[in-house]
This record gives sequence, C-alpha cells and structure tokens, in this order.
Amino acid sequence: MAVNKNFVVKNGLEVNDNLLVADIDTQKVGIGTSVANYELHVSGGVGATMMYVCGVTTVTGLVSAEGALTVGGNTNITGITTLAGGGGITTTGGDLYIGGDLYVLDDIVYDEVTGRNINITGVSSLAGIATFNANGVQITGVSTF
Repeated sequence: MAVNKNFVVKNGLEVNDNLLVADIDTQKVGIGTSVANYELHVSGGVGATMMYVCGVTTVTGLVSAEGALTVGGNTNITGITTLAGGGGITTTGGDLYIGGDLYVLDDIVYDEVTGRNINITGVSSLAGIATFNANGVQITGVSTF
C-alpha cells in the first residue's frame, strides 16, 4: 500500500528500546541507544560508502584505514605513532621536521648531509673523497679515511 503523503512526527519518536530515538526536547537523534547525547548519536558500527566530516573531529580508540588515506591541511598527532609498523616503506614527498631526538634502529642512507655539532662515536669509516673545511677538527681513536 502506498501513501502519497509526508510522514510527520510532532512529539518525538522511539522505535523499540534501543533502535531509534528522536527527542523533540533536546533536538537529538539516537541510533542504537535510547538516550542521545549528541545531535546524532550512533551506538555501534557505522558503515558508509562516502563520508564527509567538517569541523573539529575527535576520534578515540583504534582507527584503521584500508587502502589509501589522504589527509589535507595540518595534521596533529599526539602520543606514540607507528608508521609501517609491520614493515613496509614510509615516504614523505616534502621536508620532514623532527623537533626532538631521532632514534634509528637500522641503517641510514644519506644523499647529502649538512650538520652542526656532529658527534660520531665508535668505529667510523669515510670512503671516497673526504674534504674537511673546518677549524679545530679533532680526530681521536681508530679512523679510516
């Protein structure tokens, strides 16, 4: 049976105990909850084919993205961050600024290096042409040039 009329609810709506609620007094809608704490409060999983979020967004808990993830603008990540934790390659197309110490567990390959106050300890080897243009260069211990 088809009805050619708008469906109007004037005093709120509740479907089952925790399925759907629309509270006229608070102007909030809840899905999967009987008490909506936000304008749209969803308790449970959300599946979407497209999503657009505008404004300040807070995401808590585990966040997982399959496929490509593109973030435009400034991104501020606090806490411990693991990039390519299961292996793989992490790249940046621009400059990478690190405001604190950088600890590297494996090899580092340089194309060009400019440094200030460089302190290298342990066995060091410089292969190829080594040019020093500095006053007060001090080399101690075993060194191969």
